[in-house]
Amino acid sequence: MRTKLKEVSGIDWFDGAVMNCSWTGPLLSSILTHTSLSLPESAYDTAHVAFACYQTPTQEDKWYGASVPLSRAMDPDAGIILALQMNGKPLSPNHGAPVRVVTPGIAGARSVKWLDRVTVQMSESENFYQRHDYKILPPEAGTAEEAEEWWDRVGALQEMPINSVVATPAADSRVYLDKNGEIEVKGYALPSGSDGPIVKVEVSTDDGTSWQEAELLESKEAHGVELKWAWCLWQAKVRIEKGSGRKVLSRATDKSGNTQEACPEWNLRGIAYNGYGEASGLEVV
Repeated sequence: MRTKLKEVSGIDWFDGAVMNCSWTGPLLSSILTHTSLSLPESAYDTAHVAFACYQTPTQEDKWYGASVPLSRAMDPDAGIILALQMNGKPLSPNHGAPVRVVTPGIAGARSVKWLDRVTVQMSESENFYQRHDYKILPPEAGTAEEAEEWWDRVGALQEMPINSVVATPAADSRVYLDKNGEIEVKGYALPSGSDGPIVKVEVSTDDGTSWQEAELLESKEAHGVELKWAWCLWQAKVRIEKGSGRKVLSRATDKSGNTQEACPEWNLRGIAYNGYGEASGLEVV
């Protein structure tokens, strides 16, 4: 958002803040089912499951924590697990050993590493990063001072929006037309929250006037299970005019019909940006 719209109060993650791997561990819903929860189901939408790590102080708090709605945690189809393995091997310290939460489709800030405690409670986590960060504030919260009146009025970011990225060619690079006057474009796409899998990716070289459907390289199933959380790799051969300052755009659509828009509304923290994927500043020769 900083580069496309205007200044934000946040870190530039660009296109690299994503990973796609295989996690192994018990479902959180199974663990909670075997505890002595005494809440009526009517409370599931307001109660939260909170995760806490007390291993080290953070920049803004003495510990790190996050939470998700209890209704989401109790849904086995939501796929929330306490991960013990990553890609078939025990978790490494960098990835949260000995146990971490994995919340597919939900902002990574909720996937707490080095997990010390899981709590079922009637309110969301009290941690700074749940209460005063990772929230899509309205445009009128234009400064840190103006944001103060909004933090407790806006819900914490949970599900991530649909997104796609043009990985090849890289922005500001030189690309060469083949004998057919085309270039190869590659990237990845992510569905919205639990609405996957990705079913279509389109590519444009005329600033969105026309679109060409790309080839999806990833299967939508594995071992008979729908990969609704996973990213989808894609590729396309597209025609593009020679010259400098050329641009390639991508937009994705998931199984539930969510489609990327050209640009989202600005927010102070610059989070959940999901405008068209883009490789700009290309020199085509």
